[in-house]
Amino acid sequence: MPHQLTDERPGLRVTRAAEPGVARSSWVRAALVVGVFALVGVGLGVLWEQVWHPSQGVVVDHQWFVADEQLRYDHEGLRNQFAGTGLFVLLGLGGGALLGGLTALLARRDEVVVLGSVTLGSVLAAVAMWQVGVHLGPADPRALALDSARGTVLPDHLELGSPGALLVWPFGALLALCTVFLLIPGRHRE
Repeated sequence: MPHQLTDERPGLRVTRAAEPGVARSSWVRAALVVGVFALVGVGLGVLWEQVWHPSQGVVVDHQWFVADEQLRYDHEGLRNQFAGTGLFVLLGLGGGALLGGLTALLARRDEVVVLGSVTLGSVLAAVAMWQVGVHLGPADPRALALDSARGTVLPDHLELGSPGALLVWPFGALLALCTVFLLIPGRHRE
């Protein structure tokens, strides 16, 4: 016997069968949302690595320094070391907000399931973007400097300066999702 949903109001008793296909399709949509978030995270990880320009540094006594060929500190290169994290934040915030807003517009039923899938998907997207970008970028010059000769010029590696930057994906996605949910009423309330 299928599950029974009952509405117990004074003087009214309505019983209707719950449809198992509806619950299943809700979970399929949730898995699709998580998958789309993860794929977009991988794509933005590739874009993050392509757009980022590494600082150049020189090896001196098997140590890597952000310096020019005359061994003077390169102030522009030192400032550029933080550009990778800043670019990650911009791309992640934009990607999260775009996907969160689109998901809210396209999946208006089962708001709780949509909320959970967007949360999980945005966390996976942040980790995927971070790992793909780091693995596609240059190797760590500090490790390469141990086996390099004096004066060897090596590019800096792409890294995330703060693990807190991973939170921009969920922040952007949930902000856009909640904004759309609050501004546009759901189908079941229309």
